Amino acid sequence: MNDLPPELLELIFLDCHNASPQHATRTDAPLNLSATCTRWRDIASGIPSLWSSLHVTVNHTTSSPPIEVVQNWLDLSHSCPLQLSLVCKRRTGTVTGDNTVVAPSDRGVSRVLELFLLNMYRWRTASFDYSQHAPPIDYPESLTAQGAPQLEHLEVHPYSWSALLGALPIPWLEAAVSSAPLLHSFTSHFGKFPRGFFARVPWGQLTILRLETRLSEVACLYILQSALLLVECHLLNIRPESVEGVPPFDPSLATTVPHLRVLSVASQVGFDRLFRPLVAPELQILEIATRSTQMRWDHAQFMAFLQRSSCSLLSLTLRDLFISRLGAPELHELLAFVSHSLTALAITSEFPGTPVRVEDALLQALSYRPKGPVLCPQLERLVLQLGASAIDGVLADMVESRWEGHRAAPARIGRLVSVDVVCTTGTHATDVERLNELFGRGLGGRVRMPGGVDR
Repeated sequence: MNDLPPELLELIFLDCHNASPQHATRTDAPLNLSATCTRWRDIASGIPSLWSSLHVTVNHTTSSPPIEVVQNWLDLSHSCPLQLSLVCKRRTGTVTGDNTVVAPSDRGVSRVLELFLLNMYRWRTASFDYSQHAPPIDYPESLTAQGAPQLEHLEVHPYSWSALLGALPIPWLEAAVSSAPLLHSFTSHFGKFPRGFFARVPWGQLTILRLETRLSEVACLYILQSALLLVECHLLNIRPESVEGVPPFDPSLATTVPHLRVLSVASQVGFDRLFRPLVAPELQILEIATRSTQMRWDHAQFMAFLQRSSCSLLSLTLRDLFISRLGAPELHELLAFVSHSLTALAITSEFPGTPVRVEDALLQALSYRPKGPVLCPQLERLVLQLGASAIDGVLADMVESRWEGHRAAPARIGRLVSVDVVCTTGTHATDVERLNELFGRGLGGRVRMPGGVDR
């Protein structure tokens, strides 16, 4: 090993580093490399990119890795762009000998955050999880004076005392998003945006957006009108909220998102207002989920959206849509419209025991037959939640017909690669037995019975 030139060791170290998790443990690169011997430590210490990724877990007093290691780690990275992740654990008080509780300080959280903020100008990817611990509100504003000119990906999980309340502000967040000309991926979990923050996000430069933050339909329409570069968009918590500081705009204006390929929406109020002005000609993956048993489903409006977009949909997920009165005729019309291009279909629920009314007529329409039309002939992946609306054995008939049909006539029917089925009742013993037989013959997937048992 001592005969290996430093340049070759450097390549080996970088390869080890790329294969290691971001967590700073002594058994992973680069710590294990620098602890092997003096020569290796000297070589590792001279490779800034080896120290450009760091994950820190911190509570009110301590951090892992320790503060001193974090400081040294950032020093060794020199001017390299950084990939940083910070998880703040729950605050706990200390019980003294006389059973009094001493409130914790924020010394650990604050010290690590100050080190991160001091290097904000080098952030490339940054993730902050405050789900268990409120963010510190006091820090020198000079730490963020240089902004985040290299920031490309930002993920935040804000803290909230209650689901009914908005998320607590993260004071430096506005400084980061408003000074990041390269930012193109933004994820926000839970809560509501603090007042004024919505208008500071550079929606127009984003290509990937994932918001579990509570938003109104108006806010979502503003985002879609503003973020014309979006390729992937997830709006997962649409509610009847008040407007979150949305700048003035015309919500009825036709909105074409020319590059959008992935769209996922989940709503408690409906989708008609969202889909009415929308055009997405490049859309390939669509997921729609309801969040309320009382919400409406405007089928005509949704079909008009698909017709305007003229997109070749590859994947469609309908989650809990039967709860919102999507009937069997409407579902058949929808699948017939996208039948020529669809390769993945999921009709399911977020709740394993919830019936979604997958009926025999749908399963029979999906079945292969040597003559006559077949619904979704290119289907490769199928996810279904099956209850008492389907007779035992009909699902297995459909899956086997497509499996055998592809072997006999591959030009007419695509190869079914994976089937994932959740049975909400115990009335599908035949389906389970026959699907397991197909799994044994090479079909991928699984069957889950009531109680979450895989068969």
